[in-house]
Amino acid sequence: MITRIFVAISLLFLMQCQNDDTEFDNTPVDDTSLVGEWLLTESYVSPGGATEWQDVDEGYRYIFDEFGNYERTNFDKETLNTGSYEIIAPELYLYFITEGEKDTLGFTADFNSSKTSLTLSPSYPGICIEGCLYRFMKQ
Repeated sequence: MITRIFVAISLLFLMQCQNDDTEFDNTPVDDTSLVGEWLLTESYVSPGGATEWQDVDEGYRYIFDEFGNYERTNFDKETLNTGSYEIIAPELYLYFITEGEKDTLGFTADFNSSKTSLTLSPSYPGICIEGCLYRFMKQ
């Protein structure tokens, strides 16, 4: 139990990052355009100093359906977790079950103008202070 608490707290500290100088793509996320498969292709994560976008090899995927359900898979499309999602602009919330308990992750979410790129930044339960953005490309 102590190990699980330590891991949870460690993950929260790692998620505490945001760079206010890094702009999103500025097109609000919507249910219709979110439906489909999204592959993580770039990350922008700062441990406290300057950083830039980094390519991600073999990123994980989110698959969103039109009924409010999602699946997260690894690069090889093996399921990592499933749940439901909700958009309360500009936030995207993912709901799932962890060890029998309902859990939530929130992200600030934006598309590029053609809605082929989705940028997510963790906003709940922790927010990014030093900069952490994740860019997904529609497959």
